[in-house]
Amino acid sequence: MASTYRTARKKITEALVKKLQLIDGNHPFNSNMFNNVHGGMVFLDQIQEFPKVCVVPGDETREYQPNEFKWRFLNLDIRVYVEDQEDPQEVLALLMEDIERVIDNNDVLVYDDTVSPHQTTTSLTLESLSTDEGVLEPLGIGEMTLVCRY
Repeated sequence: MASTYRTARKKITEALVKKLQLIDGNHPFNSNMFNNVHGGMVFLDQIQEFPKVCVVPGDETREYQPNEFKWRFLNLDIRVYVEDQEDPQEVLALLMEDIERVIDNNDVLVYDDTVSPHQTTTSLTLESLSTDEGVLEPLGIGEMTLVCRY
């Protein structure tokens, strides 16, 4: 029988995906994701519909504190894929700005509400942003790296 247990890594990824799916083009957002956000890696040749955002959990580290307390740090990569015939880099920049807004507004992210008290992150920190700089036009690919402390 398959286990229904999910790790904190998986739960944090799923919670962030749900928040990013709220990017719908209405104020304050510039872009509409059409719920096209996925937890896990998707390769360019697998994408049928743009824009596409993938949230991929990466390495995790620990910082041990007194009294058996420990901070966990999870690296998350957010891959952003867009297509636009006129200016894919502008479309990409606007979508990445929307994603950054969601990250800033969800620094304390509830990732498990089935326990009391709810399990939350204590910070989501954007470490880096990069794009393909127009090499793949009319496509645009961006990557954002986050560190999640919980």
